[in-house]
Amino acid sequence: MRLLNIPKLNDNQKMAIYVSCLSVIESKTSLLYNRLSEKTELPLAKSLLLSIAQDSAKHSTLLKGVIKSMSSVEPKKDECEKHLGQTMSSLKALVNELESKVDSVSLPELYEKLLVLESTFGEEYLIFVQTQTLSYMVKEINQLYSIDLGNVKSVFESIMKDEEHHLEILTQLKEMSEPVVRDLDNTPLVKYQSPDRWINYSSAT
Repeated sequence: MRLLNIPKLNDNQKMAIYVSCLSVIESKTSLLYNRLSEKTELPLAKSLLLSIAQDSAKHSTLLKGVIKSMSSVEPKKDECEKHLGQTMSSLKALVNELESKVDSVSLPELYEKLLVLESTFGEEYLIFVQTQTLSYMVKEINQLYSIDLGNVKSVFESIMKDEEHHLEILTQLKEMSEPVVRDLDNTPLVKYQSPDRWINYSSAT
């Protein structure tokens, strides 16, 4: 799954739209996590979701700064939806699922879908950083400002690190939201080392 095809090196406008659309989707993702945080009762889960929302808003702001250093182009009304395709549809589906009745939302399943979404973000940023597109974009920026490749690359690398952290948080949230499995004598079973390895707490005491 791809957010958008990497633009050709000589297409300055498409590169600007590419980064602008990344900013748009990060902004929408921030709103999604904020809404999920509001609907979550567990204080720790609420805080963790809010931290992801804040990161996503930060990413959107950073990307806006990058693109405004390069071009004043703004995506047209439906341009990002046209280019982002499946990812935008996935976001809309998640929003719709979240806005349904709380009792009908499967949190483990929802977190699993968010894991896929965050993985996609990380992959897209990685591809963008590893191609020559970033170098060309910085050359365009450098015509107006004294900004080198390292500075711009560090922005994308910091976003990539955040995306990795989001995956860790979502994995924790998924495990936290899974129902506790009990044995016949109603003794809680606790997780050990991996989701597939369970030990009976009573036998360990």
